Amino acid sequence: MNRAYKIKYGLEKTGEKIFFKDGNWISPPFFAVIQPRWKNNKSDFELKETEIGRVSTDYYTYIGPFDHNILALSDSAVVYADGNKYLFRKRDSVKTGNQILYYTGVLRKVWEENDAS
Repeated sequence: MNRAYKIKYGLEKTGEKIFFKDGNWISPPFFAVIQPRWKNNKSDFELKETEIGRVSTDYYTYIGPFDHNILALSDSAVVYADGNKYLFRKRDSVKTGNQILYYTGVLRKVWEENDAS
């Protein structure tokens, strides 16, 4: 078993079920890890308005399997996980030689109008 599959298996054991939506396309559900990122300056608690809803200034780290290419998604692609909606702010792949082991990114949570916050 190669390293990319070992990482994917680990994500299935430790991650949560998520899916992508990019325009009319919806990915099949798969497992990835989404964890809050801690930053030094936590004084910015205001929400920002965007075209698709209110967005918090809190960021999350995404780690996903090699077979769900986040680099191929458009900038308007949305990540759905555990009833939450996220937008990618940064995306990258982690490689060994030519082989992609996993994808990583920085997400920002989208707050819907009916969310209490």
